[in-house]
Amino acid sequence: MITREVIDIHTHIWPDKIAVRAADNIVNYYSLPRQGDGSMQGIFDGAEGFENIRFVISSATLKPDTEHAQVGNNFIINTSNADSRFIPLCSFHPEMGFDAAVAELERAAALGAKGVKIHSDFQRFYVDAENAMEIYKECARLNLPILFHVGDKNTDFSTPKRVRGILEKLPELTVIAAHMCGYSVWDQAVEYLIGENVYTDTSEALLGMDGKGLYNLIEKHGVEKVMFGSDYPLWNTKFAFEQMEAIGMTEEEKELVYSANAKKVFNL
Repeated sequence: MITREVIDIHTHIWPDKIAVRAADNIVNYYSLPRQGDGSMQGIFDGAEGFENIRFVISSATLKPDTEHAQVGNNFIINTSNADSRFIPLCSFHPEMGFDAAVAELERAAALGAKGVKIHSDFQRFYVDAENAMEIYKECARLNLPILFHVGDKNTDFSTPKRVRGILEKLPELTVIAAHMCGYSVWDQAVEYLIGENVYTDTSEALLGMDGKGLYNLIEKHGVEKVMFGSDYPLWNTKFAFEQMEAIGMTEEEKELVYSANAKKVFNL
């Protein structure tokens, strides 16, 4: 039994009828296997043995349509309201237009959303596009941190360099640069984001480096800015946790990475 408090800040679930298809779309894009099926029951099965576990759940808005955004956000928020183990992030698409996007963010925040998820590689826009930046300003006003997918060796939408530009232009915004600041492009992550005033999560990092390399990167970035993430359904929470347990963190570092930093970022 795992008694430590753990908050997995990077997970995705979908309604049962589309969960497997949605999960397969992700793993096929990245040419990766998956351990989970994308369902609510699947995320619990993949965290068996945890006494005190919570999951930050999200799904990026893929279409520039208000109704589409509301359907996805409603599922995430309603699921979280029904089960306190879930912490909801909402989403928007900048092509919805400024007014519609801000209205949806305000609605979602009022219903309990604790932040925003952006995956610009799937949403097909440059993460530092001017119309998106104007909406990010409103996220800062609403005290909604943004979890950005960062890094893709096949596209230029979410590069660490572009995210660095967001930090410089919007220092008031709380930014979480996922995947140790740059999935599959960790050299760029080190150049532009590691050590900067940005939070990150550990999801997928061990696909690009060994445990010693990840520990060294955490130390270089600052453990007070690093949070645990599995990226379920790609990895189950328990599997990702066991991998993190093996990299050699101290007890103080574990407390920060597994829960304390997330409580601060998401105001839990």
